[in-house]
Amino acid sequence: MATPVANSPVKAVVFDLGGVLIDWDPRRIFQQHFATRGVMEEFMAQVFWRAHHACHDTAAPFAETLAPYKQAHPQYAGAFDAIATQWQRALLGPIPETVAIVDELAARNTPLFALTNWPAQTWPPTHPAPDAYGFLGHFADIVVSGQVQLRKPDPAIYALALSRFGLAPGEALFVDDLAVNADAATQAGMIGHQFMSADHLRDALRAAQLL
Repeated sequence: MATPVANSPVKAVVFDLGGVLIDWDPRRIFQQHFATRGVMEEFMAQVFWRAHHACHDTAAPFAETLAPYKQAHPQYAGAFDAIATQWQRALLGPIPETVAIVDELAARNTPLFALTNWPAQTWPPTHPAPDAYGFLGHFADIVVSGQVQLRKPDPAIYALALSRFGLAPGEALFVDDLAVNADAATQAGMIGHQFMSADHLRDALRAAQLL
């Protein structure tokens, strides 16, 4: 994983959202549809992630995209229906420690962007508190996988993001909770940082002279 160094040319930060700034757990969508946690975890490992990723690759309604998976796995029909109608239940709200970092960076006029694997059908996120996701307003631009029908770690989505953000290679620190996505960002010309904790991220931002 690349690490910023002293006198770094890094001038901007690109944030992933889920798992970095917005807490989420897809199991909350359909946990009542499984008799045991073991059965649910089998569904997660064997079926859910493939179906979930497919929803990022199209603007079609969830029910339409998930129909082939539901037909192939009828024992999970209730879970697929829940994904199609209750996706927002997976969202647990903002992660305060990292939202505070975004606020600090914004106060320093640091250029901020986001690059997220998020279905277009459920964008933007919703929350009972109207201003819960107000921090999204700090981002000059947000590339949403479902809207561009590309997903991390595909190199094409990083190239698209750099172009849209107007950033040259080496100018952006990219923060993602998944190592594979952070590593792919490094290969694409960003400085990939795997998010472990707010304190760990602060260390990286200080190394990049952004905090």
